[in-house]
Amino acid sequence: MTNRFLTLALIVVIAGCTALAVRNADERYGPQAVRDRVASTNSPIDYQHAVEPIFNRRCLVCHACYDAPCQLKMQNFAGLDRGATPAPVYDSARLLEAPLTRLGIDAQTTQQWRDKGFHPVLNERNQTPQNDLAASVLYNMLALKARNPLPQGVLPAGLFDFSADRAQSCATLEQMPKYAEEHPQWGMPFGLPALTSAETRSVTEWLSAGAKARLPDPLSDSYQRNVNEWEAFFNGDSLKAQLMSRYMYEHLFLADIYFDEAGTDEHFRLVRSTTPPGQPIGIIAMRRPYDDPGVARPFYRLQRNDETRVSKTHMAYALNANRMARWQSLFMTPEYKVVAVAVERDDG
Repeated sequence: MTNRFLTLALIVVIAGCTALAVRNADERYGPQAVRDRVASTNSPIDYQHAVEPIFNRRCLVCHACYDAPCQLKMQNFAGLDRGATPAPVYDSARLLEAPLTRLGIDAQTTQQWRDKGFHPVLNERNQTPQNDLAASVLYNMLALKARNPLPQGVLPAGLFDFSADRAQSCATLEQMPKYAEEHPQWGMPFGLPALTSAETRSVTEWLSAGAKARLPDPLSDSYQRNVNEWEAFFNGDSLKAQLMSRYMYEHLFLADIYFDEAGTDEHFRLVRSTTPPGQPIGIIAMRRPYDDPGVARPFYRLQRNDETRVSKTHMAYALNANRMARWQSLFMTPEYKVVAVAVERDDG
């Protein structure tokens, strides 16, 4: 009984401290709300050219892939805007399936990610140049490293824990003062040298200007023609064509697809959509590629992949005229009859 009382008392104390920290942050920086991060075409700072290359060089070694620390995935701007969460991706102790948090699949807006427990690393409070730095977890982490650079020579034992199963410290804005006091050496990049002065200046200027990014340019005519041609191929009306497309999707859902006849500048993902070609993609979020899509007929679409590619997940797959002819000869030309395209249902 005593242990249960102490546990309950501790929970109450922590909850009270958290509420107080949130109130203090509200009073200091203003209330938190998701912000518009789309930069105008005349924005003085181009995220894609001035800032993203810095993150690619200095951050992606850790903050890439689904299981990035604190799920802060920095391969594209959407991951940075989504923010972080202490919820682990891999947890060998759990008995049931965890909620999925795949970027671009399991939620489509920043607010939806907030509803799933992700907290911002960019300023989502009153938008002023001062707040855009002081109320940004990202800036505070970079500034912490700048104030406490790595020791010279061999790192002291125990200063950093680089083990794969280490406990994560996913500080929110409200938790940053305590984090900095307890772990002054744990600024970002974690266990690595601080950003250079030029890198710091570029990131700071971008953050203080509102931390925005421009929308991607439209696909070139060459790429769009390829997308249109292949989406038409993947979405034939016959049951035979639908069976072929389902089979191809279940084998290619993780692939980085490119058109070698158009170049390798753009990559795509084969996704299931509620909408046909010519309409905006309506992602069907399934745990497994063979799960019931929940619609009478899913459509197979090529979604542009704007993530920085990293070797550990880059599975390149080329689509071209020869491959289309090959699949046509294997799946469509032979004489066989398809009477239904069944799906396996996930009743778990």
